[in-house]
Amino acid sequence: MKLHRSACLAVVLAALWLTAPLPATAAVPVAPILPTDYLGWTNAYRLQNEQMEAVLVPAIGRLVHLALANGESPLRLEPALRGKTPDTNEPFFNIGGDWLWPVAQARWPALAENGHDWPPPPLLADLPWECSAWTADDGQQCVQFSRTYGEPLNIVVTRQFTLAPTAAELIVHQRIERTAPSEIPVVLWNISQVAQPDQVLLPVATPSAFRGGLKTLMGHKPDRRAMRRCGSAAIYTPAPGSEVKLGSDSPAAWVAARRGPVLIVESATTSATGNYPDGGATVEIYSNHGLGYAEIETLSPEVALAPATVLENTLCIRLAATPEETGGCKLAEAAQSLAAP
Repeated sequence: MKLHRSACLAVVLAALWLTAPLPATAAVPVAPILPTDYLGWTNAYRLQNEQMEAVLVPAIGRLVHLALANGESPLRLEPALRGKTPDTNEPFFNIGGDWLWPVAQARWPALAENGHDWPPPPLLADLPWECSAWTADDGQQCVQFSRTYGEPLNIVVTRQFTLAPTAAELIVHQRIERTAPSEIPVVLWNISQVAQPDQVLLPVATPSAFRGGLKTLMGHKPDRRAMRRCGSAAIYTPAPGSEVKLGSDSPAAWVAARRGPVLIVESATTSATGNYPDGGATVEIYSNHGLGYAEIETLSPEVALAPATVLENTLCIRLAATPEETGGCKLAEAAQSLAAP
């Protein structure tokens, strides 16, 4: 497969102000970050401090590496696809990493020629994202992805990744702006694919619209031996051959996974109101043991945007070293602590 260069280039400082609007609290850009080679991609962007390292590839619109200093990334990255970009006829480029879809899966059948909810409809196919990258005057390192979706969506999606000078957290400000009329509601649905985790965790609301606080969205309800409840958190241990998707309607809106000694926790905040997808799920997990990965997912409310209006949220991704013997409710406590503001 031929490698295509992305539209993402190092830009002069003046051009940084011509990109999509930044968060209101954004610092002033002072120096561009130049692209680098990474696993065969020639236009990767690396953010790095003493605590954490992140690598982003606009050619595939994904965060492909996130790790503690001198540590391993929990994100899955398919070896056979490294350094490559999607074929134009490929319905889904399942390389792994972290990405965003702007339309809830329940609406995909209406957008697909075959009327199915998988694979993604052609208008959501993986394409290169435009990008700018810079260091700000306060030392923050930033990469901003932007992609325009034409008819029938008529939106511009922006994701700004920010790594502070000292923190072991990656902040992602996510934004959808409607550019012309459309009847299709939008959502900020973020997915991080984790390579064969030992456990995945999500919050449980009380009261909840879901029986037991969790809703089985795909596959069979997990065996009791695979699930453990720890107060307001649930832990799922993937079983050999299992495939399951679970949703939680907890307003805590965090989700986590542990792979070996690394715990990854994601939490999403938004001021948007409305109904969340899949009956009210704020976060979801999908585990496919046979394929060797699980996905931790955050969602926003679905919103029917009018032209020139926006939907925004802020995703916080944190990593922590966790002794492999840490399990059960101690692991849940660690995840909840890491998810706290």
